[in-house]
Amino acid sequence: MEPLNTGKRNDYQGRINRVIDHIESNLDKEFSLGELASIACFSKFHFHRIFNALVNETLFGFIQRVRVEKAATLLVANHHTPVTDIALDCGFTSSSAFARAFKARFNMTATQWRKRKQSVYGRAGRKETAGAPESLGKRFLTRDVRIRELESQPLAYVRYIGPYEGNAALFESLFSRLYQWANPRDLITDKTQCLAVYHDSIDITALDKLRVSACITVPPGTRVAGEVGKMRLSKGKYASARFKLGPSDYYEAWNWLFSQWLPSSGYAPDDGPRFERYPPMELEEKEDGKMTVDICIPVTPL
Repeated sequence: MEPLNTGKRNDYQGRINRVIDHIESNLDKEFSLGELASIACFSKFHFHRIFNALVNETLFGFIQRVRVEKAATLLVANHHTPVTDIALDCGFTSSSAFARAFKARFNMTATQWRKRKQSVYGRAGRKETAGAPESLGKRFLTRDVRIRELESQPLAYVRYIGPYEGNAALFESLFSRLYQWANPRDLITDKTQCLAVYHDSIDITALDKLRVSACITVPPGTRVAGEVGKMRLSKGKYASARFKLGPSDYYEAWNWLFSQWLPSSGYAPDDGPRFERYPPMELEEKEDGKMTVDICIPVTPL
């Protein structure tokens, strides 16, 4: 395939992102090449080649990987859910098909994986540091963790695939591009919320395949184009913890929330992306380069 100029590449990336969003929202269903190609508005032949070029994975290789990695996360987060139920929820047609795929990816059975993992995954998906004190991360916490009911909300986003941990310049660039699109359309108001949505676990997903979406809330019916995509924040119950963080503090704060607060909270992590929510730019207070951040995770009562 010939090299793409920037404008065409952004348009193609936006179409591919629509397909990825559809896959993630319907992971328990079967997909056909024709169905997914139609979502991207490409012919079946060109769609498969373009997907491979932009994502650096074959289409069905991507689907299989995302299914297995989601199952790996759910096995740890939901200790009492039967393995077969998790396999079916992630789109595997049988327990034997899931067992083969899981063993090929992790070189162990799903049951062995669940027994070996002793912590729940956080923002970066890393395990709790051995011997970490109970107050780990609390020095950053500026209020008690609160349980909030959030409504479904449309989000416009610019997505990045690759390593992101601690890279403040990357996040500034993503939000800058998003704001350059949003400002001329009068989409930035005093009610606009800014979020960073994390789609993967760094402890499971290869660094070059990690996905993060820089998002703003937008009115229903907002039209997007090019590299700007649109998805919805799921309605549900979320644990929200407010922190004051520097660029190198995020992992510790996420880790505290998952490894210290969650096990004693009476809640378990629910299915769905985890995200950071930032206050409006004009209200943001920075002290010594630190930023106010709400870390939000979907939860369900035990």
